[in-house]
Amino acid sequence: MIRDLRPTDAGSCDAIIAGLPDWFANEDGLRECAEAVRTQRGLVAEHGDRLVGFLTYEAAVDAVEITWMAVDAALRRTGVGAGLIDGLVARLHETGVDRLMVKTLSDREDPGPAYAQTRAFYLAVGFVPEAELDIWGPENPAQLLAKTL
Repeated sequence: MIRDLRPTDAGSCDAIIAGLPDWFANEDGLRECAEAVRTQRGLVAEHGDRLVGFLTYEAAVDAVEITWMAVDAALRRTGVGAGLIDGLVARLHETGVDRLMVKTLSDREDPGPAYAQTRAFYLAVGFVPEAELDIWGPENPAQLLAKTL
């Protein structure tokens, strides 16, 4: 089940990212993600009575940007992430937003297999590469991906 993120979900979101050290090992990133699940709009995926995934998002100039997304390590590649994207797209259709964006690590500096999986996921759910950015420093090049709704 996909539903809106609630303030009481923050601890469960923190636990999910703690279980994904290949993606969430940077202390600044952990802090930023923890703040996002407490202050931004978002969605969560539940399996039974357990929260198993989440995403947060913000409005950008002409689109909505996914700021953070994670799925419980035991349930990756089972459709949870695609369900979160579909849930967000459905909500955005109601608002008239027609573009969804996300930033992730680029493959320019080979961040390893974890981020190759992340990029492959976003491509599989309909995002396309839009731009290469140096917003996180030269050692962490970013790739902007976009999806037209």
